[in-house]
This record gives sequence, structure tokens and C-alpha cells, in this order.
Amino acid sequence: MVPTQHTTHAQIQLYGFNKELYHNMSEAQHKAQGIVGISLMLQIGDTPNPELRIITSAFNKVLYKGSSTPIRHISLRSLLPNTEQYMTYEGSTTHPGCWESTVWIILNKPIYITKQELYALRKLMQGSEQTPKAPLGNNARPLQALHHRTVRTNIDFANTGVSKTQSCPTMYKDMYYKANRWTSEISARGRERGLPDIESVFHSLP
Repeated sequence: MVPTQHTTHAQIQLYGFNKELYHNMSEAQHKAQGIVGISLMLQIGDTPNPELRIITSAFNKVLYKGSSTPIRHISLRSLLPNTEQYMTYEGSTTHPGCWESTVWIILNKPIYITKQELYALRKLMQGSEQTPKAPLGNNARPLQALHHRTVRTNIDFANTGVSKTQSCPTMYKDMYYKANRWTSEISARGRERGLPDIESVFHSLP
């Protein structure tokens, strides 16, 4: 459980590796499409996920780096939100060394965490009890540029039943392009900056 690379209050990351191609995680993390990361977004709510409560109730036993406590009978399926919709892209892990061999799957619904649980998460320390360093809440990796990655989804926006007047209006933004009219003033500005005239550019094309 980490603050988040994807923009929300926090997230849970579940990692696996491609066992059809690689023997273990150590090998897969250096290879193309070696790792899969499932991102569970956390949002503040009054009714937390019961499986998440099993994890957060153990926070007081793992306050420092290197500490551990057993957790029994947790169901990963019950931890997932009730949705089959997702977005996916090829990116990198959010922890060092940020291996760019990760296929991310971001589920389209969050699971819920209480304010008290989120506060307990942010009290966890990055270092040991002897050198606790900073709280875990301050270790979020900065947002990364898209770098021409393709984001794919199985969400059918045409059949979601959500009108433009409801939530997430930016998903329904009308896209269009408008070119500026080429004027003598624009040409003069270009010449001042040492740029060629548009006519000479077209004349030079094969």
C-alpha cells in the first residue's frame, strides 16, 4: 500500500510476473512485459473494504521498516472492487529501480478506506526504529510523463448510461481542431525569429 503514482488518495499495488516467459520476479523485472501491476485505487469513505480492514488493523505492528506480522485468511478477490472495467498501459514500477517492464492494470472503481485508516497509513515510517526517517505518506513518486504510451481500456463509453451532465464530464469532451489563419503578421514574427516563410517550406518539399 503506497501513497500513489496514479492520482488518488492512495493505492494498493498487487504485483505478479509472466511465468510463461520467465522463471521468477528477479528475472522478469528486467525483461519486456515481465511484470504485471494491478492498481487498486483507495478513496475515503465511511464503509471500508472488509479485506482492507484486515490489513489496516495490523498497521500498529509494522510501524518501521523491516518489521512484519502475519495476516491470515485474506481474500484477494474480495479485496478487488466490483467491476470488470479497467485501463491498461505499459509503464514502470513505482519503487526503486522503477523497472519499465510493467504492464499496469488500473481498475475503474475504487475501494474505500476511512480517514482514520488513511491517517494510520501515513504514520508508518520509511526507516527502522533506530533511524525512522520520514513518514510513509511523503514518499509518493512524482507523476511521470506519458511518453507516447498507449492507454487502452475495455470501457465502452458509448454504452455506460452516463449523460454528459453527470459526473466525469471531461470523458465526454467534444474534440476538434482549429488552425490559425496564416497572416502577414505571423510571417513577420517568424522572420524575426529566423524561421523560414511558409511558402519556402512548401516549395522545398519533394
